[in-house]
Amino acid sequence: MGRRRVAVTGLGMITPLGIGVDALWNGLMERRSAVRPAEGFDVDDMPATRYAQLPAIDFDEYLDPRQSALWSDASKLGVTGAMLAVRDAGGATFDPGRTGVILGTGYGCVYEFEELYRVYLERGWKRVKPNTVPKLMPNAPASQIGIHLGARGINFTVSTACSSGAIAAGLAAQQIRTGLLDACVTGGLDRIVNRSIAACWNNLRVLSRRADETASRPFSKDRDGLVFGEGCAILVLEEFEAAKARGARIYAELAGVGASNDATNIVGPSLEGEVAAIREALCDAGIGPKEVDYVNAHGTSTQVNDANESRTLEAALGTRAKEIPVSSIKGAIGHTMGASGAIEVAATALAIHHQRVPPTLHLTPGDPDCDLDYVADGPRDQSIDWALTESFGFGGQNSALVLRRVES
Repeated sequence: MGRRRVAVTGLGMITPLGIGVDALWNGLMERRSAVRPAEGFDVDDMPATRYAQLPAIDFDEYLDPRQSALWSDASKLGVTGAMLAVRDAGGATFDPGRTGVILGTGYGCVYEFEELYRVYLERGWKRVKPNTVPKLMPNAPASQIGIHLGARGINFTVSTACSSGAIAAGLAAQQIRTGLLDACVTGGLDRIVNRSIAACWNNLRVLSRRADETASRPFSKDRDGLVFGEGCAILVLEEFEAAKARGARIYAELAGVGASNDATNIVGPSLEGEVAAIREALCDAGIGPKEVDYVNAHGTSTQVNDANESRTLEAALGTRAKEIPVSSIKGAIGHTMGASGAIEVAATALAIHHQRVPPTLHLTPGDPDCDLDYVADGPRDQSIDWALTESFGFGGQNSALVLRRVES
């Protein structure tokens, strides 16, 4: 069997901008920021007071509360996202034995861990509920998606920090390419903005201390750190010819997969490792820098990452780097950690589908280390045949994916 092509046919989006594909895309096009004061916990004594949290979600609208009452919030988020993605794919049904679930997460089920420790410390071990074990397993969201869909193909969870969702999508594409699966539900999620995790990130001193909705400022001269966020993006990937045969709407083809490890520093980015992932993705797609029409960047809004990423793009794409529109959607939705790579794959597919580049919000030009075309002036109509999206995670775990326009 020759290498099969992979189509992106369904998107299930739950982001700080709202629920659904339109909420994300319209929010990006309207240049709205979902960064706001923390809700649900007290941050008055923390340096960072602005976060990108999910909106209130009534999961009972989507799930059977008799079942989901025993789930973590992360599992509820994943299954809801999968339902939205399958619906967006036209309600497609696939051979259960040929359908897999590959899900990325940076943290898993931390809301419930915080509650577990509270109960244990305040009331003792006998008050800890036995269903805590399956509720807190990092693989629980992927497992619950598989159960809900009846998908009996390979089911596993990827955790590579900020690149988790993108790495998961790349692995899913490779499963379909090689004929191991015909379809895969993939993507990433993290439901993580609570007091204990916020405390860790405040002490890491990489969060923005700007106290307004412009706190996330990728590639900006006056950026001072990332905005901690949460979200979920689930994608339906299908074998391309089967998707065409059933008349599916195809957002884009996932045409190139690249991954690498820096093997240098667990929190510091490496130009060499990031370049390697990009070059591998371009080679896998069978294109060179001159074919790339848009780059959806990692763009976290930290001093080190944004400068290093800009230099990475110049090293990987050569002189073409300064000619290609580059944007980061983290100015609008913050850094959603394990979900971010998958949300950005979806945003890249939507950019190709609409032939429009989302903007980078809140950018003040002038950093000599960040001198690319970051699309700071608003959404830009653009002919996009090939697009690159990249994600770089703590641990030095890098992902680069190439998406291709499909003629309707």
